[in-house]
Amino acid sequence: MDHVVLAQGPASATVERFLGSWLSRWPDLRCASAEDDSDGMFSPWVSRQIGTSADRNGLLIARDEEMEANWDASGYALDERGEGPLALYYEPAGWQSLTMVPRKDPYGRVGFHYEPYDITVVGAGLYLFTLVTPGDSAFTRTALDTLLLSAGPTALHQ
Repeated sequence: MDHVVLAQGPASATVERFLGSWLSRWPDLRCASAEDDSDGMFSPWVSRQIGTSADRNGLLIARDEEMEANWDASGYALDERGEGPLALYYEPAGWQSLTMVPRKDPYGRVGFHYEPYDITVVGAGLYLFTLVTPGDSAFTRTALDTLLLSAGPTALHQ
């Protein structure tokens, strides 16, 4: 499943927070670059590995060497522990504004009928994050929640 999140950068800080959270869950966390010209070799995750200049990148993320080894055979599938590999891609938004139609009332009003209408999102330093996960599961929801917390406004001040 692909989950696309629009968030304010810097992207490297969001990715660092996301992987830091996963490192506490997966102490043997391993990552590889998902870029086409990379060697695709996994290595243990080291904090600050991304640096601040990485505007566009992708990471393949595995719990340990066993998950890494099984990735080619199983793909994005949950293992016997109910966990699976992840990929996280990010890049600057290629626009300065975006028109969208929210499915829920953006004002959060309760008790009123909501008729969807266009709104425009404007912002500087916006990034698109794509989190690729196994199918819908508690594990997938945890991964997405972790990304949302890592990219959220309270995370920016930590």
